[in-house]
Amino acid sequence: MTIPFKLSFAALALCAVLCAADKKSPQGRGEDESVTITATLLSPQQLREAVGSDFDNSYTVLDVRVAPKGGMPYLIHLDDFILRSESSGEHSGPFLVASQIAGAGALVVERTYGRRQNVDSPRPLEGTKVEMKDDAKADPALDALKQKMLTEKTVSEPVSGLLFFPLAKEKPKNLVLSYKTPQSKLRLSFR
Repeated sequence: MTIPFKLSFAALALCAVLCAADKKSPQGRGEDESVTITATLLSPQQLREAVGSDFDNSYTVLDVRVAPKGGMPYLIHLDDFILRSESSGEHSGPFLVASQIAGAGALVVERTYGRRQNVDSPRPLEGTKVEMKDDAKADPALDALKQKMLTEKTVSEPVSGLLFFPLAKEKPKNLVLSYKTPQSKLRLSFR
């Protein structure tokens, strides 16, 4: 018995669609004696599903899970997170409050970098452009952001939340999340 060409083509197409749906988001993980950090890079579609907007793809967004070890209280400081692009040399900490992303006004900082002298040298900063955008009303996603963003607090159980970084879209393989703990500095690469 032979399978008709159209039927086998349809089965092949269905398999391709199902495989694409199962594609996992790039994720990084790091741990030391005090904490385990897991960060997942969100796609624009995943961000829309989470908060109702993709914010014009203006941010690199991570869903971060912080799991303290040993049942000990652990203080989360957002300033301890730094996202770096190994291709452009750009780096930034996350926004600290939801209104920085979806509030009535926004400060936009754009940096331009020159060429590296060699592979090991940093890229020189050539210029910085700062612009204040002032909208009449806040983005409707503001309330969802307030609930979904990771906040600074002391925890003894695992918590998760979103971190927004003002970095241009980069390939996941070029991103590295650094996190400073009381004991060490974790470095998470995305795969």
